[in-house]
Amino acid sequence: MGASDLEARFVQTYRSETLGREIVERGKMCLKRPGRMRWDYDAPDRKTFVSDGKTFYFYVPADRQVIVRDQGGSRGIVNLLLSGKGAILEPFEPSLESSTNGRLRLRLTPRQPDPEVQRAFLEIDAEYRIRAIEIVDVQGSRSRFDFDGIRENLGLADKLFRFEVPRGVEVIAG
Repeated sequence: MGASDLEARFVQTYRSETLGREIVERGKMCLKRPGRMRWDYDAPDRKTFVSDGKTFYFYVPADRQVIVRDQGGSRGIVNLLLSGKGAILEPFEPSLESSTNGRLRLRLTPRQPDPEVQRAFLEIDAEYRIRAIEIVDVQGSRSRFDFDGIRENLGLADKLFRFEVPRGVEVIAG
């Protein structure tokens, strides 16, 4: 990502190999360098994931709880790819694959065994923006994030990446 910040709509599709079911969620995400993210899910259920660069907050209003976790050395692939921190390809062996939609498709295979990622794929458009991320875990389940309506360098306010715990919500250290 060459932009200082960006906003996009997303569709997240999770296909569980073990359960044989698929979950599709939608919302809007915002990123700001370095390491700040906000994902507001609006369908089928409302939830919010915020990273202020130091701490992760995961809030599900229906559960009346927020999970708070120190970001520390988190190297989750989505965090690596979208946070704008560090050398994102360093932990992977990259290779190009053919694509049917006119985008570049980059296959990422972990250099070291990873309990969460067997392989990942990035689809990159003509402007070199990530348009899709697909992650295959060691059980064969797939998580795919498709992005559209990408807008860059909006001057997003820092307060967007701060999470205020709502009154009456249980805080759980995760």
